[in-house]
This record gives sequence, C-alpha cells and structure tokens, in this order.
Amino acid sequence: RKGVSMFKKCFLTLCFCLFSVSSIFAQSWEASEEANYHSSIIKLSGDGYSGSGTVIKFIKDSEKYEGYYIGWILTASHVVNSKETKFRIFFKNGDVTKNGVVVMKKSESDSFNDFALIRALIPEDIKPMEISTENIPIGEKVEMCGYGTGSFRHWNAKYGGEGADHGGHMVFSWAIQGDSGGPIIYKGKVVGVICFGMGIKKYEDTQRFIVGPIYGSNVERIQQSIVEAS
Repeated sequence: RKGVSMFKKCFLTLCFCLFSVSSIFAQSWEASEEANYHSSIIKLSGDGYSGSGTVIKFIKDSEKYEGYYIGWILTASHVVNSKETKFRIFFKNGDVTKNGVVVMKKSESDSFNDFALIRALIPEDIKPMEISTENIPIGEKVEMCGYGTGSFRHWNAKYGGEGADHGGHMVFSWAIQGDSGGPIIYKGKVVGVICFGMGIKKYEDTQRFIVGPIYGSNVERIQQSIVEAS
C-alpha cells in the first residue's frame, strides 16, 4: 500500500507539473492599462546586446540638439557588454538616439545587484519615471514592461516577495529574454529591474528563452546614486 500511495503522490505531482508548464506555454500576458509613463520605457542595443530600460533621471538640457535633454536610463547590468559600449536608444514614439554611454555597471557576481545606468539623449517630451523603495505586500499586483517580443508590451503580475538575504524581488509571472532591464512597477513608480529567471522554453523560433518566475533587483540598492546625480 505504501508503494501504491507513493506512486499516486508521484503521479499527482507529475500531473500538476505538466499542467503548470502547459499553462505557462498557453499563457497570454494580461495587458495592463495604458499609462502616460509607458513612453519612458525604452529598448536599447549595443555591441550585439539588447534589452529594455527606463528613463529615470533628467540631468541637463542638451546644448547640441534642440528638443532633447541629457538623462539617465536604468537597465540591467547583464545587457551591457562593457563600460565602453555605445548604445542606440529606441523610444516608444519611434524616435531613436545614438551614442548612449555607460555611467554605471554593477558587478554581475551578485544577481540581485544587476544594475546599469546609461547616459543618453532623451526627447524632451519623455518624462522620467519616479523610483520608489516602498514595501510591496506579497500577492499585490505589480506591472512589468519590456521589449522582449521586439515591440513594447506591458502586463500585470503578482508580487511574490523579497528575498531575506539579497533584497531582490520575485514576481510570479514570466518574461522573455530581451525584457531584461525593463521596470518592475508598483503604483506607477519603478521599484525594481527585471533581471533573470529559470529558462522554460524557447520563444517562437528564436534563441531567446521564456523565463519564470521573474527575479529583479531592488532599486533601493542604487537609489542614493540616482538621487545624487547632477
């Protein structure tokens, strides 16, 4: 009987896992509501690397290009090849700027400190998003944004909590490689950066993976640097 009971447990566990995986494969991301701050979320590309990011800081007006300002973009460190990388920045409105430079690239040895800051030319109608270190209740709704599919998308997800030792976020959702660097948003403010997750399946016919759950770095680790920027 013990053998039969164990078999049943294993069988039910396998069925649950198969159901969960098939649900993930069939999942269509629940789109979040359109918001004005979505214009601040960008796609970046440089040295063969690409990812997503968010305009989070006005630095100064551009002296060379009318209609633009110099600002900072928050992204993930692992989408930056080196500190010498020059980036092209793609905005939701179709605008593209060049020669974005790396201001900060955190060490990737700590996956929950996976941050980079890019100094770039920003169209003057793009308003930087605010950052926040507010505690998020487990089970609360958060918003994710990125360009993993090649075009901008935004979706709702459930907050899974913050790691006890590393302070990183966990979100019960899935993303696509290329969403890395995109924001984790709570109450309209950036609380974290999409960093990594367990690879589940290749996305369509590409070499990129769907990942889930999503792990993110907490902006609290970089807040002071952003606030003090001038």
